[in-house]
Amino acid sequence: MRLSEIFLPYQARIEHVVRTRLVAKRPTVILTVHSFTPWHTDYPTPRPWHLGLLFNEDRRLADALAEEFKIAGDFDIGFNQPYALENESDYAIPVYAEHRGLLGIELEIRQDMITEPADQIKWGDRLAEALRAALRRIAPEFL
Repeated sequence: MRLSEIFLPYQARIEHVVRTRLVAKRPTVILTVHSFTPWHTDYPTPRPWHLGLLFNEDRRLADALAEEFKIAGDFDIGFNQPYALENESDYAIPVYAEHRGLLGIELEIRQDMITEPADQIKWGDRLAEALRAALRRIAPEFL
């Protein structure tokens, strides 16, 4: 039921949007945004990262974003933290980005950084600014 009612229609819609953009020759980046808990049983202390930059085979956007966050301030960035992104266990980045040769990244924000609406707006602005600067550097055709 979940597969037919949620997953398949959701993926079909994403596929449609990506294909439409590619047919129209519009520059396309695949970006997913998630959050993670500050604590996990795998770690004896709180997870240290403010932001996780998850990639699989292509780390260009992750590296460029990390550089932008380094410039912007004191952020603890985890590459493929708190999770590793892999073909076997992930979908959006491998299927919609990497298999098509598109730039793609999954962002993971630590939940205690975005609990208040003002924090969510701040992080949204922060991510947008860093993404624009990173793309300007590695793929100016996107801007």
